[in-house]
Amino acid sequence: MTHSRFACLYLALVMSAAAADAPAPIKTTPKLEILNKQIAENADNYQAYSNRAYVLTLLGRKDEARADLKKALALHDKPQMHNRAGWAYFNMGDYADAVREFELAAKLSDFQAHYDYYSLVLGYWGTGDTQKALENYQMAVDKDPRLGSYKTLLERTIEWTPLEQRAMHEIYVLWSKTWKP
Repeated sequence: MTHSRFACLYLALVMSAAAADAPAPIKTTPKLEILNKQIAENADNYQAYSNRAYVLTLLGRKDEARADLKKALALHDKPQMHNRAGWAYFNMGDYADAVREFELAAKLSDFQAHYDYYSLVLGYWGTGDTQKALENYQMAVDKDPRLGSYKTLLERTIEWTPLEQRAMHEIYVLWSKTWKP
């Protein structure tokens, strides 16, 4: 057997072994079934589209999630919907899209929603803009002092995804050591 044939055979074996070890995509969950039913019963249910987009994001079904986000925003172009889209994009790793949605939500709400600043922290963390993340963390603490203590931050973020927690906790540590008065 020639070297190139051996290399091709080896590569094929490695790829098939990797494919065998890869977890199978999750096709459905009870929550996804409920959301599918809600949408089937009411095609204008923007909340169900938004919720389904988030579930699909967490299941790794990004293209379907993006389609649901677009539908939810088309049906309900409001600050809270843009914020929810930002969270889904953040969990997809689409940080630029997350920042765009978080900034739009904050602008539309005139920075009055309780989540505006800490959502922006996530987006800026994702894009690597630590300066803006820290500035927004301080504003988030000003709005919700619970974010200024690690114990209450943990309580506040206990049900967040690991990625969401990581971003907030990393910025908190940096903020508490370099920013906190």
